[in-house]
Amino acid sequence: MVKGRDLWILAEAFLYPEETWKEIFSHLFSLAQVLGLPLPEDLQVKNLRELQAEYTRLFINSPYSTPVPPYASVYLSLDRRLQGEGYEQARAFYRQAGLEPVEEGELADHLAYELSFMALLLEEGRFPLLGRFLSEHFLRWYPRFLVALEQADPLPLYRLLGRIVLAITHKLQEVVHEKAGLS
Repeated sequence: MVKGRDLWILAEAFLYPEETWKEIFSHLFSLAQVLGLPLPEDLQVKNLRELQAEYTRLFINSPYSTPVPPYASVYLSLDRRLQGEGYEQARAFYRQAGLEPVEEGELADHLAYELSFMALLLEEGRFPLLGRFLSEHFLRWYPRFLVALEQADPLPLYRLLGRIVLAITHKLQEVVHEKAGLS
């Protein structure tokens, strides 16, 4: 069964790596095994600096020169524009949950915030809203993000992370259907 803690850790893994990266990725390896995902041969990361450099290469800069922008709006708008359709959708879902969107200056449709939102909804047992968020928003853009991630030839660690998110959100969708009596 999918746990809120798993989603919180996935969210943390999609933020700029800090000193806790080894613990985060250790949990991810366990999660991959539980999900039945094969572990890549070379998962070694030399140090935090190498991981930070890869994170920067993949996810930071501008949406037009960054291989894999971690924002829903980039994948849901035809012009790959930030704060477009995906941004407004995410904010609307947050409001439906009674939450104020993330801190000013941060984009509400960042992958880490969306994973955190799902963790919160799961922990609170808000399955109908979680199901709508997954089907109407997250799973509309995340597969495109994953294709972009794999095309960017990331470190095996980030490739695995991307696949874990897809697998766990599909499992989460099964849980939502079961809890809502839709299966």
